[in-house]
Amino acid sequence: MNEVMTEPEAAQYLRLSTKTLQRRRRDGQIAYIRDGGIRYLMPDLQAYLEARRTAVKTSPPSPQNSKYRRAMKRDHDVVDLLFG
Repeated sequence: MNEVMTEPEAAQYLRLSTKTLQRRRRDGQIAYIRDGGIRYLMPDLQAYLEARRTAVKTSPPSPQNSKYRRAMKRDHDVVDLLFG
């Protein structure tokens, strides 16, 4: 059976304020049940979290490393020009 949560319980579970949860509900971002009040099912809250999940991206090489390499190459070229 699915766990049913009140609005304050759902907000606490999602770590949102109650006002933010209400706004997300009004915007159609979170499914809910109207039964003498607003209730939320745990699978719906989990689906909301999953929809907001982002994938981890591998980071490109650091720009500082490429700047360092360019500077070292430039210095090396100057040394070659002077003493080469």
